Amino acid sequence: MLNRLDGKYIYTFLKVYEQRNISRASIILGFSQSTVTNHIQILEDILNVQLFHRTLNGVTPTEKGELFMKYAREFFKLAEELKDNINKTYGVLRVKALESFCVTHFSNPIIDFLKNYEEVEIKLTTGFHQDIIEDVISQKVDFGIIPFDPRMSKITYTPLLEEEFVFIMANDREEKKLLSSNINVIGFGGNCIYQSMANQILIDHEKFDYKNIEYASLEMIKQTVLSGTGIALVPKCSVMNELSLNKLKILNLGEPITIKHGIIELKSKQNNPISELFKHFILDCFNPTKQ
Repeated sequence: MLNRLDGKYIYTFLKVYEQRNISRASIILGFSQSTVTNHIQILEDILNVQLFHRTLNGVTPTEKGELFMKYAREFFKLAEELKDNINKTYGVLRVKALESFCVTHFSNPIIDFLKNYEEVEIKLTTGFHQDIIEDVISQKVDFGIIPFDPRMSKITYTPLLEEEFVFIMANDREEKKLLSSNINVIGFGGNCIYQSMANQILIDHEKFDYKNIEYASLEMIKQTVLSGTGIALVPKCSVMNELSLNKLKILNLGEPITIKHGIIELKSKQNNPISELFKHFILDCFNPTKQ
């Protein structure tokens, strides 16, 4: 019997049952009256029972029709649940990015993605530039967000956004006095690519008497600079409030510093539907006109 049952016959039955009329059911279904009648007859033949009594004003369900109605409704309820569940996006995504990028740019896209896809879990961790690349290659994470294209054959790099970086110092400190003595460079430490850039820029300006001070978060770096302890190279967007309030000022050390962030993934890895969805969602957040 199961190999002969067709969902459209059961759906037709339910509409005839609800309307108690072949003509009205045919209008709702978009079928001709003869097609609706044929569907009911096929069902009755398969089940070997009469499902409706025919009357002058329409139809009424038989006792067997009432019984079949309970199973027909359950069938469509299960069919809808199957459709919802099979199309549902769920799973775990592992993403790693620089702490400063998470603070300044990544929180809102992640929140928006999770609002749209509530069944997806994102495990977001932070790390340094080289650590992120290594974790992508070793498949410890699905995606990484890094500054600069690593130009590696194993890695696919897709640009996300360009942003300006600036050296900052406390507004109440004198620039000449600060640069004439030993300079404290506040940052994330020797493994941080921004710290390496800051050190190199100082060397290029023949400022060799500097010392690195390491902190674990962007907020701690800002607070230390605000105290007048030293300078730091940070995303400009992360200090706009302090700049507008004249708590910090920009230390000009040559040409503007622009960094291009991008999303990286292992080239040889086959992305699952969730990964593809996440990647396009993030790209659309940062480059909406290009999607």
